[in-house]
Amino acid sequence: MKKLQRMDRFLSNKIVWLTIACLLLGVFFSGPLSILVPVTPALFAIMTFINTLGCSFRQIGHVVTHPVPVLVLLAMLHVVLPILCLGLCTLLFADKPLFITGLVLNFVLPTGVASLMWVTIGRGNLPMCLSAVLLDTLLSPLIVPLSMKLLLGSIVEMNVMGMMKDLLFMVAFPAFLSLLCHRIRDGRSAAEWKPRLSPFAKLAMFLIIISNATGVAPFFKKFTLALLLVVLVLVGLCIFAYLLGWFVSHRLMHLDFPSCQTMTINTGLRNISAGAVLAAQYFPADVLFPVAFSPIFTQIMLALAVKLLRRTKAGQADQSAYDAEHIDSPD
Repeated sequence: MKKLQRMDRFLSNKIVWLTIACLLLGVFFSGPLSILVPVTPALFAIMTFINTLGCSFRQIGHVVTHPVPVLVLLAMLHVVLPILCLGLCTLLFADKPLFITGLVLNFVLPTGVASLMWVTIGRGNLPMCLSAVLLDTLLSPLIVPLSMKLLLGSIVEMNVMGMMKDLLFMVAFPAFLSLLCHRIRDGRSAAEWKPRLSPFAKLAMFLIIISNATGVAPFFKKFTLALLLVVLVLVGLCIFAYLLGWFVSHRLMHLDFPSCQTMTINTGLRNISAGAVLAAQYFPADVLFPVAFSPIFTQIMLALAVKLLRRTKAGQADQSAYDAEHIDSPD
């Protein structure tokens, strides 16, 4: 048990560098490592199950009793940002519809399950994060294909039923199974299983990153100005997503700092691994590039976002309150 916990801490502390290493492995050894591609959906299902251990049906009920923040978050994720992305990309890539498809796919994906880890690290509003992740994840088999059809139906042909089937297998079914385990074992599954399984979830994530990187290897070997523009647009929209989450939660909704931090993280983070799997299976290679490139900077941006949020006035006040509460703790 202690060895697994040490392993988990090591992987968490080095996650940025390990992510970069996995991307480089996938790019430079794309031939032999492409054997991971067929098993990627199964790896993703395993990762989803482990990461959602500890979630319960009660957290889904939290959405019903406190729906406004989560509904606003979902509106930003699946209405505001995809439409903005489509408008901007139509202006910049009018003659490259596949790049438009890849960028839009990146911004219709559900919020990332990994946000649970980052919200916990930053002492955010975990119930809100759990509710948003669970609801968005369980609805993703409907939202993603429908959004792609509504936004890009005239641009690209899609196997909607196939995408829904894969999302059910990779995300919805393992998440439901995790909820069921929590219910059957009366919450003990998280305490008993998650500490042991958490490092394996991270290892599965690294294998998925390697697999996804093999698909974009040809682009890195023949990098063009058009691809550079795609990268700049992708990074710019991701930064805007974080700023939008903070502005709406802090300036417009006047939420407490933990809730603002949670909404910011969930607005900026997407389930990129699921998107890369979908892009690799259902679209040409040009569509895969924007989605597969995202993990290169996602973890770095997340770490910087959490650090910057803690440096705001609200973040410093929250830290002072936390220190005052624990400085004389009998522990």
